[in-house]
Amino acid sequence: MNGIPKVLHIITRLDFGGSAINTITTIDRLRNYNFQTALAFGPTRDPDNSVRELLTSRKIPFFYLPDLIRNPSPWRDLSTLNGISKLLKKERFDLVHTHTSKAGTLGRLAAHWHGIPAVHTPHGHIFYGYFGPAVTAFYVCVERRMARLTTRIISLTDNETRESLERGIGRPEQYATIPSGVPLSVFRDIPRNMGEHFRKTLNVPPEAFVFSSVGRLVHIKGFDILIKAFARADFKGRKVFLLIVGDGKERQALESLAGQLGITERVRWAGEMRDIRGALSAADAFVLASRNEGMGRVFIEAMAAGIPVIGAAVGGVPAVIQDRRTGLLVAGENPAAMARALAEMALNDELRGAMGKNAAGSISPEYDEEASVARIAALYREVLTEKKRDLPRMDTDEHR
Repeated sequence: MNGIPKVLHIITRLDFGGSAINTITTIDRLRNYNFQTALAFGPTRDPDNSVRELLTSRKIPFFYLPDLIRNPSPWRDLSTLNGISKLLKKERFDLVHTHTSKAGTLGRLAAHWHGIPAVHTPHGHIFYGYFGPAVTAFYVCVERRMARLTTRIISLTDNETRESLERGIGRPEQYATIPSGVPLSVFRDIPRNMGEHFRKTLNVPPEAFVFSSVGRLVHIKGFDILIKAFARADFKGRKVFLLIVGDGKERQALESLAGQLGITERVRWAGEMRDIRGALSAADAFVLASRNEGMGRVFIEAMAAGIPVIGAAVGGVPAVIQDRRTGLLVAGENPAAMARALAEMALNDELRGAMGKNAAGSISPEYDEEASVARIAALYREVLTEKKRDLPRMDTDEHR
């Protein structure tokens, strides 16, 4: 390794979401810590070209891998593996940082072949909520094997590390917990008029109680669970609305579900938004009913804004929400439990107010994106120092 270390980040796709935003921000900010960074990624849902424009505006070098797709595909996977290998050889990277499962597998294999240390961030795990038992067991087996080729594994929460180790993935000393960084200052002081405008745009009465929910409209995010819970919640006649921010392949089915349950008039669909501050400012409470979450970055954003939250106790969420102090935790995949939590949040003004204040105070500086990037930079230096130390020393007399 000579001069400024070169680091290649590899992610399967850059669809706008927590893992993509966090990855781009990290790559950008790491240059302030004396690293050269670049990004490789596969086909991405980017209808307005905003992802590429973001990479271009931040002058992030990137490489497109057309065969890097999420689902298993032997020929395309071999093509991607070959492409990454050629890229590592040509660009002479000093370290590889992979993100998510497929990119993590192919990227770490290629790095191992070239003797390059690999850092991996799963951005949560796939132990439940994604696949059936057989497919899940296969992926766990793959992750066990890949951990042997990994120098460090970054978990978003300690819960993630614990659940991984329980399944025999890696060794304790390989893990480092680094939360997904959030620009806390952006969310701590959201102008009130943003929320007022947001309500007006979606035709929500100013006196109504509002739950906001933000996420991709896909199975893992559990919006079907949330809609069922909202339909059965007893709000004692209080006017309550649910604002859903996001888009995805399940939107039509979810809208149909809301219609079947007779709550169409109380559900608002905002679509995908790059800036969610208006949706948070409009909310009296935030809710997400995911089947699995690595950490739930949007919980951090809502809590930083002083908004009490409701979340399913899955993945890393229990590490973020303190039950009945900063929000309410409910059993995963349980519409009845979620309905009770929604009703309690809407009807108990005193509890809700206390949880909102506690939520804002619970978000420590460790969640700030700059703190996250600084910790990743320190981890890189540690890994590269170990690599340098482990290199075989040349005999001075022999090579004189």
